[in-house]
Amino acid sequence: MFQADRMVVAFDGHEDSKKALKKAIALAKTLHAKLTVTYAHDGKTDRQVFDVPRPMTGGAYIGGGTADLQTPPVYVPHDEQQSPLIFEDHTEEVVAEARMLLNEEQFEAAIEIVEGEPAEAIIEYAEEISADLIVMGARDQSRLKKMLFGSVSEKLSAKSDIPVLIVK
Repeated sequence: MFQADRMVVAFDGHEDSKKALKKAIALAKTLHAKLTVTYAHDGKTDRQVFDVPRPMTGGAYIGGGTADLQTPPVYVPHDEQQSPLIFEDHTEEVVAEARMLLNEEQFEAAIEIVEGEPAEAIIEYAEEISADLIVMGARDQSRLKKMLFGSVSEKLSAKSDIPVLIVK
């Protein structure tokens, strides 16, 4: 029989991922495995903008100082040491939805937010914690959309060395 001590389930709040989470919980209960719910947050869309004053080179001097010239805003990526972390997208809602499903199933699991492209970030995290299985849902997409963009489940199952269970 297949044995898994650590499982990762990809969760984004959509119906397919809710089914996957419920299946992962049932499987984790049966196998007595630790379960981690992961949500892949694309950090590229969540930049903070600060208007940081910078010294001007070659600027005109007026009364002993530099001219008051407009400087463009500087993009500063999220500092991982910041706490608490507040996302500008629907991350909090996804985490709350996952926690609600875990409570309904009376199951304890960790919830992790990983940064980056979903398939790659989930694989990287699963490898980091030495997961034995990745569980995820399969979203129904049109042929055109699948052909143009591919699906996360296809990318993940193609790239992962860890077994992947795709729940329909």
